[in-house]
Amino acid sequence: MHNISQKILQKFGPYGKFKILAFIPLGFCAGLPLPLIGATMSARLMDSGINFTSIGLFALAGTPYALKFIWSPFVDTLNIPFLFDLFGKRRSWILVTQVILFVIFLIISRVDPKSSLYFLSILVFVAAFVSATQDIALDAYRIELHTEKELAAGIASYVLGYRIALIVAGAGALYLAQYYSWEFAFAGMSFLFLLGPIVLILLPKIDKITTKDYSDYPFSKIILDWFKTAVLEPFTEFMKRSYWVWALLFIALYKLGDALAGNMTTPFLLDIGFSKIQIANIVKVIGLVATLLGLFAGGLLVSRYSLFLTLLIGGVLQMFSNLFFAFQAIMGVNTNILMITISIENIAGGIGTAAFLAYLSKLVDHRYTATQFALLTSFMALSRTQLSAPAGWMVEGINWESFLLFLSTLTPLHLEILLENNSKWICFFVATTVFALPGLLLLRRANKI
Repeated sequence: MHNISQKILQKFGPYGKFKILAFIPLGFCAGLPLPLIGATMSARLMDSGINFTSIGLFALAGTPYALKFIWSPFVDTLNIPFLFDLFGKRRSWILVTQVILFVIFLIISRVDPKSSLYFLSILVFVAAFVSATQDIALDAYRIELHTEKELAAGIASYVLGYRIALIVAGAGALYLAQYYSWEFAFAGMSFLFLLGPIVLILLPKIDKITTKDYSDYPFSKIILDWFKTAVLEPFTEFMKRSYWVWALLFIALYKLGDALAGNMTTPFLLDIGFSKIQIANIVKVIGLVATLLGLFAGGLLVSRYSLFLTLLIGGVLQMFSNLFFAFQAIMGVNTNILMITISIENIAGGIGTAAFLAYLSKLVDHRYTATQFALLTSFMALSRTQLSAPAGWMVEGINWESFLLFLSTLTPLHLEILLENNSKWICFFVATTVFALPGLLLLRRANKI
C-alpha cells in the first residue's frame, strides 16, 4: 500500500511533497490581510456611513507593501530571542507576525469605524506593516527551503493559498457581515491566521545565514558593521554580477503587456456591455480556476524542463492571450467567447507567474534572501503600477480610428470595418502584445546573470 501511494505521489512531481503543499495554508495566511485592509474594509466603512474621501485615504494603509525592502535587512539578520532557538530565524519571524495579525484583526473587529476612525486607521496601517513583514519572512523561507527544481511548484502552492484567501477574506467576509455582523466577520477572519503556526511547526528549521558574534564590539562598531553587512552588501553583491542591469530591466518589463491588459479588463468588459454579475461569475470564478491550472502547469514545466524554457513559453502565451481580448471586442457580449478568453489569459498568466517568481527566487543570494527578494519584487511591481498607469490614456487618448483609416490606405485589408466594432479596444489589446516584446527580447541576456 505504501509503495502504491509513493507511486501516486511521484506522478505529481514536486506537488507530492509536504514542504511544497504546506505553502498552500502559508500562502493563505499571506493573502488574508490584503482584502481585510482593502476592499472588505472599504465595504465596512461604507456601511458605517464614512464619507468617500476618508474611505479613499484608507488606501494609503497599503504603503508598507511597497516599502518593505527598507526593513527587510532587519528580517534577514536579526534573531528573535528565545524563538530563534526553537524555530530558527525564518519560522520565528513568520510565527510572530501571524500571531500579531491574529490579535490586530481581533481588535479591529471590536472597533466602531464611526466613533474611532483615527484609531482604526492606525490599526490598519500596523496590520499592513506586519503583513508586509510576514511576506518578507515567508518569501525568504520558501526560497531557502525549496531546491531550484521545486521553486516554481512552491510558488504555485503559495499563490493557490493566496488566491483562496482573497476570496475567503473578500466574498466570504461579506457573506458573514450580511448574515451576522461586521464584528463577527472580522473576528472569524482573525482566527484563520492560526492556520499558519499549526503548519509551520511541522516544517523543518532552516538557517543558512550565520550571525556574527558582536560581544566584544563597541556599540558604534556594531551599528556600522551591521549596516555594511545587512544593508550595503545585499545590493553591492547583486550589482557585481554580470548582466545585472539586463536582469532588472527584464524583471520590470516581463509582465508589462499582461499588466496593461489586466489593468483595463474590467472597464473593457463593462464598456462593451457585460454586466457586473457576468464579470463576477466568469472573470473571477473561471479566472481563478484557470490561474490555478496555469500555476500548476508552470510548476511542472520548471521541475521537468528548464526555467528559461518555461519563462519563454509563459511570456509568449501571455503576449498572444491579449489578442483574445481583441477578438472579444469584435464579438461583443458573448459569454462563451468570454469564458474562452478569460481561461486562456489566466492560464497563460499563471504559467508566466510561476516561472517568473521562480526566476526571482533563483537570483537571490541565500546570505541576503529577504533583502534581495524584496528589492526584486519592487522592480516586478513597476509593471503593474507605474508602467501600466497609462493604460487608460492609451484607450481614450489615442485616436485609433484615424490610425485604422490610415493603415487601410496602405494595406489591402478593409480595416475600416473595425471602426464599427469597438475599434479603440481592439487596437489597445493588439498594442499590448507589442509591449510584451521587450521583456521576451531581454530574456536571454537576463538568464545569464
